[in-house]
Amino acid sequence: MGTNDNDQSALVSILAGIGIGVLVGAMAGLLLAPKAGSESREDISKAVSDLTDKISQLGQQVSTRLKQAVDTGKQAVANKLQETTAAASSTDENSA
Repeated sequence: MGTNDNDQSALVSILAGIGIGVLVGAMAGLLLAPKAGSESREDISKAVSDLTDKISQLGQQVSTRLKQAVDTGKQAVANKLQETTAAASSTDENSA
């Protein structure tokens, strides 16, 4: 279980780093472009809105994949438990 938590926190850290990097790069590009202040503010507002949408979509995708992985893990544990219970039952019957 500890490994999955570490993997998830690493994934969240990577995604946050990418998001911040994209945001800083977009802001720097817009601020250094030779445009009027009002045009730059509009571009920044649009870029932030687009980035927010993309991060939201990415978060939803990550959430969906993590949920699928958890469900798969739960099913694997349930199957293993069932196999172990069946093996223990057959061992008990053979001992008697």
